[in-house]
Amino acid sequence: MTRGADVRSVDALREFLAGMVTYRSDAAEAVSAANQEVNRGIAWVQEQMGRWQRAIRDLEQEVTQAKVELAARKIPGFDGREPDTTLQERNLRRARARLEHAEDKVRTCKSWLSRLPKLIEETYTAPSHRLQTMLDGDVAAGLALLARQVEALEKYAGLRRDFGAVPLPKLPEVGKDGPS
Repeated sequence: MTRGADVRSVDALREFLAGMVTYRSDAAEAVSAANQEVNRGIAWVQEQMGRWQRAIRDLEQEVTQAKVELAARKIPGFDGREPDTTLQERNLRRARARLEHAEDKVRTCKSWLSRLPKLIEETYTAPSHRLQTMLDGDVAAGLALLARQVEALEKYAGLRRDFGAVPLPKLPEVGKDGPS
């Protein structure tokens, strides 16, 4: 045979209900904020890839310009000697190194953009979806049930004057001569 809940404070249940409503709201906001952060992260990687692709175009022009300067400097003078091209060769090496660095960054961004959707799905989307489903289903249903039960207890409390009153402990009877 099941016993009753022995509820002594409907106010405590109301406070618990309010706390659960706040929890549900805060958790839903947190899931939404996390979704925005994930999308912002993907957008950032895409933005970086575009930035590096623009840099590649600029650096290709820089490499071309360095090659032209080196070729122009290699033309022998009137005396038949080749001039010193150390500075132009160094500028070309630096331009090629910067171009290679930018191309490496584009490859890295492409790699991340191809891997991110799967990583996000495995580590974030599935758990956040389960949490959102729980908030929309189980927690929402539990809140509705608790609200109905609090309402029923309040109606019951209105019928009984002694509801919620804490019974006093039995005290020993005191006679004229002291405790018996």
